Amino acid sequence: GVRRLLSLALADKLKQARKQLPVSPKTGLLYAAIESAAPRAGDARGGRYEGDRLRADLVEGAFDALTTNDAVADIRDAATFAARVDAIGKRVFGEATERLQQAELILAAVAEARAKLESPLIGWASGNLDDMRAHLASLTPPGFLRDVPAQALRDYPRYLKALALRGERALRDPLRDQARMLEIKPFSDALAEAAADGLADAPQWRALRWDLEELRVSLFAQELGVRGGVSPKKLAARIAQLT
Repeated sequence: GVRRLLSLALADKLKQARKQLPVSPKTGLLYAAIESAAPRAGDARGGRYEGDRLRADLVEGAFDALTTNDAVADIRDAATFAARVDAIGKRVFGEATERLQQAELILAAVAEARAKLESPLIGWASGNLDDMRAHLASLTPPGFLRDVPAQALRDYPRYLKALALRGERALRDPLRDQARMLEIKPFSDALAEAAADGLADAPQWRALRWDLEELRVSLFAQELGVRGGVSPKKLAARIAQLT
């Protein structure tokens, strides 16, 4: 409720931030391509032109980052509320601009990864390609630049580069790629089941989701660097505790 009141109080600032964000036509089109692949049914947010949707998502993401539960928990009176409105109003455009710079890197990496997955594999190996395309779609659903936590977005260029490298290497050695894909499958299946059960937003499952991305980097493109010392054994133990 407090976040909604902040949104109403900052409506003009948020509108101004959307108008001023310097989204290039190329960046707007890259984001629009994601929207066209899987449009957001029933979502009226965004705008008429390609860049408008991106601007809206970046500003909403910035607002969300500045109004987390911890950031608004202490608002209990009008004076604190007014001070927070002022502080967020001063920061939201800068936060959105940083997100735009990040988005430009991410969307360029999405385009590169998509290009690597356009070469068709034949026979049974098409399953490898289907898995990679499904992985790309899971990383970049419509609205991901608004909805994905900022910390995870900072790692997106590395995740997407790992996917592009996987695409290159799978063409040379599909058997090895399939073996690694099968190693990943129990964890992606467990996450899919958690999502179907409405548990995907639980902190433990969210953490597991990003650790799975680190495991993918470890298996398919270790030279890019891996955070957290993840391993199949550790993820399996965590899933056993959660289920």
